[in-house]
Amino acid sequence: MKEIKFVIIMVILLAVWSCKKSEESNKVFIVFSYHQEYAWVESLSEGIDESFEGQDVVVEKFYMDTKRKTSLEWKTTITDSAMLRIESYNPDLLIVIDDNACELIGKQFIGDDLPVVFTGMNKEPSFYGFPTTNITGCIERVSYTGMIEFLKELLPDVEKVAFISDDSPTAQGVLEELDRANLSVEVTETFATNDYGLWKAKVTELQDKVDAIGILVYNTLLDVDTNESLIPSDVMQWTTENNNLPEFCSFDFGVIDGALCGVFKSGSTQGAAAVAIALRILDGEDPADIAVENPHQSSKIINRPRADYFGITIPENSGWIIVE
Repeated sequence: MKEIKFVIIMVILLAVWSCKKSEESNKVFIVFSYHQEYAWVESLSEGIDESFEGQDVVVEKFYMDTKRKTSLEWKTTITDSAMLRIESYNPDLLIVIDDNACELIGKQFIGDDLPVVFTGMNKEPSFYGFPTTNITGCIERVSYTGMIEFLKELLPDVEKVAFISDDSPTAQGVLEELDRANLSVEVTETFATNDYGLWKAKVTELQDKVDAIGILVYNTLLDVDTNESLIPSDVMQWTTENNNLPEFCSFDFGVIDGALCGVFKSGSTQGAAAVAIALRILDGEDPADIAVENPHQSSKIINRPRADYFGITIPENSGWIIVE
């Protein structure tokens, strides 16, 4: 009987300590634009979790799932849900990740007392009215020059390329950046659509027009007949099976899904950079005094089966990330 009473007392004391710890710790609320299982989100979470480890911070995460669910109705519903959760949680700092969260959530806190850190932003911060007195963060920029250099390292004869993408907010920012890029190849066209039928038609059309296809993002493609979202890996599978041209990508998941090669900035890097800024703010630094950052670390990645298809030999000790 005494042992039972002891256990009950210890449970109560632990609960009281946990509540007190939560009250004393800094509370951070994180809004992800997409779903938890999305490869980019998993990488971001890894960088965030590792960077917060050992810090006196309690974190709550919210996933808007706007990559799979793209309707205005869903965005309105999930935005309302996120705002209610933020109000209930009453955080000391808010982190918004990727463009949809910046647009739908971050903008609502312009001029607010709550400090906000953004990361994974593809559009220019000024598009959302950032930075402000309480909002700063990290932009994400595609290494177009690096992608082309890596592609030509593998296939020196590439001279003409086309870029294809879905027509998401992420893609719009990525394509705006492409317009400003000075590349060593001729870009014959850029094409963006959320219509899977048009995507397939464009891949077929490009076969005798260019030497390679740049695939940017392909996560919001729809079967317009059913209005159902396509699974991105299925899109890439169809693309590689029906494309005889080398593909190069701006995200690692494109190569993981089957494309030839890419140069990418990891979500982990973006997550860690956002946490570094968040900790500076929680330590007392004014967001207005923290400049918007652009983490530059990038990596080369290549898909071995696709490389074999194009007769490309991967050197030993290349330092590249190799997808088997």
